[in-house]
Amino acid sequence: MSFFASVLFSSTAAAASLDGLLARGELSLLETYPDGRLKQVTAIARLQAPLDTVWSVLTDYAAYESWMPQVRDSTLVSSDGQTAIVDWTVGVVGPDIQMRQSLVADRAAGTIIAKHVSGAMAGSSWAWKLTDEGERTLVERTVRLNVVDGNWLIKQVEDEHHTLDYGINSAAGVVELRGLSQRLER
Repeated sequence: MSFFASVLFSSTAAAASLDGLLARGELSLLETYPDGRLKQVTAIARLQAPLDTVWSVLTDYAAYESWMPQVRDSTLVSSDGQTAIVDWTVGVVGPDIQMRQSLVADRAAGTIIAKHVSGAMAGSSWAWKLTDEGERTLVERTVRLNVVDGNWLIKQVEDEHHTLDYGINSAAGVVELRGLSQRLER
């Protein structure tokens, strides 16, 4: 069980409950700051593929456009084996957005952590966390996308409750997990 799951479900009964919930589909944990602003959203799913297979798909950054929803282009700019620089083009309402991110892959920890370098959506970050379960993999997708500042149209219609910010971030992780799952089924 992952750190995320073990913190939330520290007893055997709770772990069984987590298994029951995951059997029904993806789960999401929405975290906020004390003032109500969104901190991040973590989506979690159990995928029917071994960790090595999932890792291979997730570290093939140039292929994200073939399975990650809304990614129009993913270009690997450079890589030293652990740290990669990737340019992304993402389809959104209005003109597509471009950004560059630095991704640090730690195979031993089962993590890939991305940080914004330049372009749209300044301050955005995301991460993958994989936990080996034999023929299955527990996958956590944590996102904090700065969607409001990254898109002029969204900025115009966002309300004081941050509805679009919460909604897009909440949906992103689940939709991305589904894209990954469909890619693994091919």
